[in-house]
Formats: sequence, C-alpha cells, structure tokens
Amino acid sequence: MSWDSIDIQWNTQWAEDKAHSTIDDLAINQRALSRKIQYNDLAYTRAKNLADLCKLPSENQQYRIITEKAFNAFALIKYILEEHDIQEVYISIYRINQPIAETIIEMVQENIIPKITFILSNFFTNTTKSERWVHIIKDFAEQDSRCRAAFIHNHSKVALIKTKDKKHFILEGSGNMSDNARIEQYILEQNKEVYDFHKEWMEEVYNKYYSCSHE
Repeated sequence: MSWDSIDIQWNTQWAEDKAHSTIDDLAINQRALSRKIQYNDLAYTRAKNLADLCKLPSENQQYRIITEKAFNAFALIKYILEEHDIQEVYISIYRINQPIAETIIEMVQENIIPKITFILSNFFTNTTKSERWVHIIKDFAEQDSRCRAAFIHNHSKVALIKTKDKKHFILEGSGNMSDNARIEQYILEQNKEVYDFHKEWMEEVYNKYYSCSHE
C-alpha cells in the first residue's frame, strides 16, 4: 500500500465525518427553528387569550382576573406591542421557561424591547443542576448593557411595561412565566403611581443584589 492510498483513505473518512456533522447540525438547526416557530404561534395564542379576557386598561383603570387560560407576563408584552412601542420592561418573577427567555433576549437584540431588568429567584442558580434559562439570561446580561439581572431569594411576580407614549402597565399575579394552564389570579392596570412604586423597589433590589451589571 502506497502513502498516496493512505492519504486518500484518510481524506475520504474526513469527508464522510464532515458530511455527517453537517447533516446533524442542519437537523439540530431545523428542530430549533421549528420550536421557535411553534412557540411564536403559542405566544400569539397567549396574547389572544388575554385580549379575549379584557382590553388594555386605560389610565388608572384596573382589571382583576381569575382564569384557567394559559397566559403570562410575556403574553402582555406581545399584546401591548400590537398597539404600542415599548420603552422599558421590569420583570420580577420566580421562574421563566427557556423559550420565553430566548424570545425576550431576541426582542432586546432587535431593539423591540430597548432595555429590561430581571429580578429572579436564586433557587435555580443554587441547585446542583441549574436550569438552562438561568444561563441564557445571565450570560446575555453580562454581554449587553440593555439587559440587567439580579438573582435573589425571590418569589414575587410583577411585570412593568412602559411604552414610548408614556403608558404604564402593571401585571401582578400568581403565575410564573411558563405555559402551564391552571387557575391563576392577576391584576392588570395602567397606573403611573403603582408603576413607580414597583420600579423603585426593583431598582433598590437590583442595586443591592445585582449579579450582572454594566453600570
């Protein structure tokens, strides 16, 4: 056997491995894209569920909601974006699922959400196997000043959304940012005083306990 023939065998094997690798990468990317498309459709359904329950509140108007429909603070973001441009978002929550975390990060990257602050539970950073959404948010906050994140002993569930036309929406309630459909209670309102109240304590918590900052 000549050296040339050995080289040919090695090159052939390398080409086969590369082909398999390309096919595997393509399959993974296709599955990820399919999941993203499915989740975008799901997020639209969640926003429609909220729209079916009530319209966006006018200034100083409040809705109290009891529902088994699956929606959450992310559905409110999608709902608001149908009528307004967002200026800032604050989210204090116990848990977020991975597709929502990924989608919110993409919205920040695309400047749909110009800036966002997360106050999150440190339970999922202290467990032996932390959840993927924690790393997604934490890594992005370390790289991009438009995103801030603090991980503390937190079980509150409040979302603040300020629009560029100076509307101040607040969603408080029992539900985390996940897709589970169960009986949940919420208060949805538009009120600058309440917005400022929640923003003030979130800023205090962030400045005291932040883990990722670009100040």
